Amino acid sequence: MGTIIAIANQKGGVGKTTLALHGAAYLARHGQRVVVIDADTQANASSWVLGYVPASSALYDLLVRERSWADVLRRVNGAWQIGFLAGSAETAGAMTVLETLHRPFDTVARRLAPLAKVADHVLIDMPPSRASGFLELLYAADHVLIPTQLERHSLEGVVFMAQACHDLREQHGRGPRLLGIVPNMLDRRTLLHSRQATRLVQSIGAAVWAPIPRAIVVAETAGTGRVVFDSAPGSDADRALEAFGQRLLANSRGAPGCAPSLGGSDE
Repeated sequence: MGTIIAIANQKGGVGKTTLALHGAAYLARHGQRVVVIDADTQANASSWVLGYVPASSALYDLLVRERSWADVLRRVNGAWQIGFLAGSAETAGAMTVLETLHRPFDTVARRLAPLAKVADHVLIDMPPSRASGFLELLYAADHVLIPTQLERHSLEGVVFMAQACHDLREQHGRGPRLLGIVPNMLDRRTLLHSRQATRLVQSIGAAVWAPIPRAIVVAETAGTGRVVFDSAPGSDADRALEAFGQRLLANSRGAPGCAPSLGGSDE
């Protein structure tokens, strides 16, 4: 069985999509079978990977239209070598429909679970915490990885995520375990960032991963169908994201399995 990892923070703009896609690309390039789920209604991951935002949402097809994972999973080759569940504006509607139909809370978890049988890692690029279905998606995950900027509102999002996981355990019997907290977009020239990074490590400890510096090359690469590993090899961003990928692989690697091929359509 693979592991399902939610990449989440209450605050937007912390780099969830960047880390989800670079983590996926790194894992795939190191022999791992990876599926990425674009669960954010902005569909930034879909735009980055596919070059466009599809009209339909894979989550809507999976959860509401009840299509099989094999029907909605795309195989994306090129720079990625991953399985991909694309998102669109329709994604939010999936969660609203489930709520309207009074489907059980664990519906999302049950529908996503088979993906962990065909992949070593399933990474969910999560929507904002206030979005419909956020807790249901979080409940489907085995682990949560929390990107944060080193500013007050983003760091408050870390506290919210801890509380959300606690509430899931209290109300539904289980919740994802913390995989790590990733300080992102670090500006080493800013004293505030340095102080916040130090305080974060002092208060949380080893769960805080190495920071990733702010880099214009990341923004320039977004939406090109490429990753920084290819667009700016040897750059500070490349080295930092490589280290992030190494930590992700080391922390989330499960026992060797014998899952079948990801399947799905070629892209």
